[in-house]
Amino acid sequence: MKVILIQDVTSLGKEGDVVQVSAGHAQNFLFAQNLAVPATPDALKKRAEIEKAAARAAHKNLSVSGDLAAQLEGHEVVLKEKVSEGGVLYAAVTEKAIASAMKKSGLKVTQKMIKLSEPIKAPGTYTVTIELPHGFEAQVNLIVEEK
Repeated sequence: MKVILIQDVTSLGKEGDVVQVSAGHAQNFLFAQNLAVPATPDALKKRAEIEKAAARAAHKNLSVSGDLAAQLEGHEVVLKEKVSEGGVLYAAVTEKAIASAMKKSGLKVTQKMIKLSEPIKAPGTYTVTIELPHGFEAQVNLIVEEK
């Protein structure tokens, strides 16, 4: 009997796979645990439509990530922070502060996308790497100024 897996099943395959199993195994285990549905023509058609929609969404996400990488490349972000008499920032500039400043300028960048080797603790100009989905990267110039 052919079934379509609804969830990953270790011994059979991944979600969405069409597999051949015995009728007893399908009825007593897979259907009872809601792990699979019978591979009827309607179910196979629905599965194909879902795969097409997923492919379109992945393609759209890929183009959005590419556009954002192009938009970010060479972009300048200016942060004004309080500095002590010794020339050191009172609070280090972290990924969260950079993401907040970028969101204010209309860029859709999250804290997790920003990669700093260590928090920034002094005023100056820094190059920050932004890692986007689908392997895209952009270099952003960060300017930390004294308030």
